[in-house]
Amino acid sequence: MARKIILITAACSVLIAYGLLQGRLVAGSGGRLVKKFAHSNVDVAVKPPPGSKFIRSYESAINGAGARFGHYVSAASAQDIVERFIAERPCARGDATAPSIVHGVGCVAAGYADGSHVVGVVAFDAPSGCNFFLTRAPITAAPKGRPGIDVPGADAPGVPRPLNSLRMLSVQNLGGIPSGLAFYQGWGSIAENADYFTEEMARRGWKEHRLAQRLMNEQLPGETLSFAKGTKRCFIYFEKDRRTGKLTTAVLYRVRNWLPPANAF
Repeated sequence: MARKIILITAACSVLIAYGLLQGRLVAGSGGRLVKKFAHSNVDVAVKPPPGSKFIRSYESAINGAGARFGHYVSAASAQDIVERFIAERPCARGDATAPSIVHGVGCVAAGYADGSHVVGVVAFDAPSGCNFFLTRAPITAAPKGRPGIDVPGADAPGVPRPLNSLRMLSVQNLGGIPSGLAFYQGWGSIAENADYFTEEMARRGWKEHRLAQRLMNEQLPGETLSFAKGTKRCFIYFEKDRRTGKLTTAVLYRVRNWLPPANAF
């Protein structure tokens, strides 16, 4: 269970971290928010470390179950924030083996089970400290090993699924914006799936965002593709497990009303 909790907290940071990193690489934004949010904050019921500044909170969905996130900033590093979180909660566990797409953006995560909920922290470094997110979700949101069956949730609209794969994790409306994150696991080569997505996305009206694609490939160990279609953005990441031979594909979708800023495109 602890491993599943870490997977939730780590994977849920990918969409946010991707936006921040891409904005930083392409436009030098340093991760600044560029739009004010009109909807109300929600109670996450997780106490942040002292000295943290609250930004906002919102509701999301993990594997079809309601979840809540609180966004904070701190002058401390991401590692320090997570270490403080663990020190105050002896049952919490960190994990250095979270997906490398997460570690590629300087992200650290920890989590634990709290009755019928999972509670976690996701922190990633920023130029003057870190951004971090406190998470509370029903225990039912934890990924379940059901051979041959997708976890509940949804695929990104207008985006094909990876070849020969199952959906292992689904996050919707992360950041309180129209967005989606799905992790898939399957077989086949990175090249085969990259070619498939390139052809299918073009057929569906998406255009490759080559600059973002090149910059992200310089930062991450796997293979990345980046696409744009009107105000929509889609980032696809492939990573092969050399030990098991399985291919992990992350599909990140969002409507561009958050990061990166408009002038990044």
